[in-house]
Amino acid sequence: MVDDLDEVRALLPGVTVSPVDALGGSDRSAVRRARITRPGEAPTTVIVKTFGHPESWARESAALAVLPAGTPAPRLLAAGVSPPVVVMSDLGTGTNVADALLGADPSAAEAAVYAWTDAIAAVHQATLGMRDTFRAELDARAQPGSAPLTSVAATLDQNIADLRQACGPLGVAVPESLADAFRAHAARLDDDAASALSPSDACPDNNVFTADGLALIDFEHAEWRHVAWDVAYLRVPWPSCWCSWRLPDEVADRAVARYRQAAATGLPYVATPEFDLDLGAATDLWAVLYSSWFLPLTLSGDPLAAGRRDSPRRRALLLHRLELADRTSAAPEIAAFAGELRAALVARWGEVPLAPARAFRT
Repeated sequence: MVDDLDEVRALLPGVTVSPVDALGGSDRSAVRRARITRPGEAPTTVIVKTFGHPESWARESAALAVLPAGTPAPRLLAAGVSPPVVVMSDLGTGTNVADALLGADPSAAEAAVYAWTDAIAAVHQATLGMRDTFRAELDARAQPGSAPLTSVAATLDQNIADLRQACGPLGVAVPESLADAFRAHAARLDDDAASALSPSDACPDNNVFTADGLALIDFEHAEWRHVAWDVAYLRVPWPSCWCSWRLPDEVADRAVARYRQAAATGLPYVATPEFDLDLGAATDLWAVLYSSWFLPLTLSGDPLAAGRRDSPRRRALLLHRLELADRTSAAPEIAAFAGELRAALVARWGEVPLAPARAFRT
């Protein structure tokens, strides 16, 4: 990744660019704030994101390029391919949903969850019917065939194989009937009419509160996929995230209802019973199939989610998600497997409850 602003200066000729502060990032990207000054104008700040992987750059820049004005997300100001960098509008230094969840005010945390729901609904609403536009932007930036619109179909069989391998030492089988149930769920969610742009990693810290409300700020994993994948983040909750503490059922239920009301104006389907079935399918896959992501590591210890001190333990996450699927799945094969795997893990670890997010603890 680049460690200077030379590429930004090349992308914005005639503009003075100077660093302000580093904002963190990950092993995939680095984010900083920079000050730009155009001749005759007052200085302003922008966000500069550099990438260690070209597909992440392609997805973020393509997503920001298609988001209409007024969407709760940064505006794309410039993008360069070599080195891969994105310059976007600076939405400020506000707090985020994770701050509220880890705070001490349950009302503020609940309001933050609803703000996240509103932002997700707004992004979905704004991008309905833009599949071909996103595909074109992605193809213009990525090697042909290297960036599928969604990773679900591309990785499904590998996820099943990983789950089978992880469950072998526990004596829990992953029969082909279960694999077929996972495939049926994934096929159910392969519906372009109910799909939109998804940040794909809409974690509680990948957003910022602004004067206009909550904005989503991380699109480096952006995909075109069924809207239920994002809404199921409220049910599991936060399945790909470090801050994956439990939400009170009533808060999650109200947030889902809020999403349905907001999104139904552009996508009436979300107000129908069919959406309940699709939401259940996405919840099952997040809760059960994608436990393959961290089950092997958890069997060898009890790491913190993402290694962060304020994250729950992986054992608690696994047991909570399997209990959820065992209790709520409409697919008999998935419910039975979740119960069997959970029983095997409890026999090994004992019960490890997943606590609510700190703000909801009494």
